[in-house]
Amino acid sequence: MAHELTTLLRTLRHGRALAGKQDIAETVAILGRDTSDGIRLGDDCAAIPDGDGYLLLASEGFQDSFVRAMPWFAGYCGVMVNVSDIAAMGGRPVAVVDALWSDTSEAAASILTGLHEGARTYGVPVVGGHTNMRSTHNSLSVAILGRARHLLTSFDARPGEVLIAAIDLRGRWHDPHPFWDA
Repeated sequence: MAHELTTLLRTLRHGRALAGKQDIAETVAILGRDTSDGIRLGDDCAAIPDGDGYLLLASEGFQDSFVRAMPWFAGYCGVMVNVSDIAAMGGRPVAVVDALWSDTSEAAASILTGLHEGARTYGVPVVGGHTNMRSTHNSLSVAILGRARHLLTSFDARPGEVLIAAIDLRGRWHDPHPFWDA
């Protein structure tokens, strides 16, 4: 059992899904870890103090290979992963916007249909964005605005605390792309 756990941990540590998360270190080094207004970089969302709570702002971008291979699912994921980031910080989504580049109107229609279905599924409106259907590539970026009264933040985690993961097991993994359909 210990060998299997060691193998699983090694696989997770060296897998591309987690390796991509390590890129935040270079971003933080350039943009600064501690800003003068107290907004910390590196969590699931930017948490902006606002009255008696926080505005939460996050975005995700999707590369051409994923968008071209699975256009509908890329659109759906644009909402799904952003809603997940808002929830991870203890918030509720308010609205999403998208920035879409596609090489044809048919590709754009599939991506936008997925985006629409994701918005409907998660109960968050798409309120605008940018669309270009005359691009040389297919890529998508989706941003989300949310609100939270109290933050759940990775910066408050301490050694020895319990981590709970909730996963909808009705979903499935979408190889070769590192996405779980939740």
